[in-house]
Amino acid sequence: MRNAAKENIIVVCTIALCFMLTISLCAAFSGGGLLAAFSTEKAGGSCAYAIAVSGYDDMTLARSTADLVKQRGGAGYISEGDSIEIIYAVYPDGDSANKALLSLGEGSAYVKEIEISASKLKWADGDIKTGVVSALRYYDEAFTVLYDTANELNSKSIGVEDAKTKIRVLRAQIEDIKSVFYQNVQNCDKEQITEIKLALITCIALLENINGESNAALYASSVRYALVQLVFCRQALMNRI
Repeated sequence: MRNAAKENIIVVCTIALCFMLTISLCAAFSGGGLLAAFSTEKAGGSCAYAIAVSGYDDMTLARSTADLVKQRGGAGYISEGDSIEIIYAVYPDGDSANKALLSLGEGSAYVKEIEISASKLKWADGDIKTGVVSALRYYDEAFTVLYDTANELNSKSIGVEDAKTKIRVLRAQIEDIKSVFYQNVQNCDKEQITEIKLALITCIALLENINGESNAALYASSVRYALVQLVFCRQALMNRI
C-alpha cells in the first residue's frame, strides 16, 4: 500500500509540474542571442550561470521533470551531489540567467553560479605557453556557438538543418585547434598538456554526441545538454592546470 501511495504521489506531482512548466519553459528558452562573448570574467577567472532546481528526494520524479524540460528545449541535466539537482540551461552572464529565471516563473528555481578558475600557466613558457593559450580558446568558441544555436532554435530564427550545419562547422574548428595544439606541443610531455589534450578530445566528443533529432526543441535540448557538460568539463580542467 505504501508503495502504491508513493507512486500516486509521484504521478500527481509530475502532472502538476507538467502543467506549470509547459507554458513557462517556452518563454525561458526562447530568449535573445548571446549577450556576452563568453562566460563573465570574475576574480581572474570566469563564471557561467545556470538555472537549476534542487531538493528532489526521488530520482523518478527528477527524471520526469528533466524529460519535460528536454521536451521544451532545455538541458534537463541531472546532477547528483548533496542533493539531486536539475539544470535547465546555462548562460554567459548573470543578467541573462536572471531574465530567463523571471520568464520561467517557477518559485523553486534559482540561478546557480559556476566558477571557473584561471591559470597563470607558470608551468609553461615560450612557444609552449603561446600554444596553450591559443588552445584554451576552444571553450569560448564552443560556448558561443552552442549557446547561440540553442537560442536561435528555440526562437525559431533557424531550423534544425541550419543548426546542424553550425555544429558541424564548430566541430571542424575545434578539430583544427586540436591539430595545431598537438603540433605545437609534440615535444612536451607535461601532465597539464595531457589534460588540455583530453579537454579538446572531450569537447569534440560532446559535439559528436548531439543527437540527430529533427524536432527543433529536442535538438535544442541536446545542444544545451552539451553546453552544460562543456562548462563542467572546463571547470574541472582549469582546476587541474
